[in-house]
Amino acid sequence: MSELFEVNYVDIRPQQLAKGLSQWHAASSGTESGYLASLREIRRLNAAAPWGHDTAGSAFHSAYTRGDGPEKLMDRGAELVGKVVELGPTVRRSAENARGMDAARAREVHEILRRV
Repeated sequence: MSELFEVNYVDIRPQQLAKGLSQWHAASSGTESGYLASLREIRRLNAAAPWGHDTAGSAFHSAYTRGDGPEKLMDRGAELVGKVVELGPTVRRSAENARGMDAARAREVHEILRRV
């Protein structure tokens, strides 16, 4: 990898972090609520069995639900949305941990320098 793209440090800027996390929260909350609303609508429509009960409808239903495909897809979508939502708090905790470690190392260095 080129040195141009290597990062050997973490530069946490609290104001930018707070702004970015706020934007992430707004976007992920909207994504989550939109997905859940869509999920309810899909389940409502599926429960109505719009494919009918004739031969063609039965063939469609059989192909559509093969391997529990729709439920698996909706479950995977919910998992993905959950991960998107959780990423914001995970980044926040990581930044807080990094800042805490930096502060602890700074105190240790200050103590060493004080004794020198």
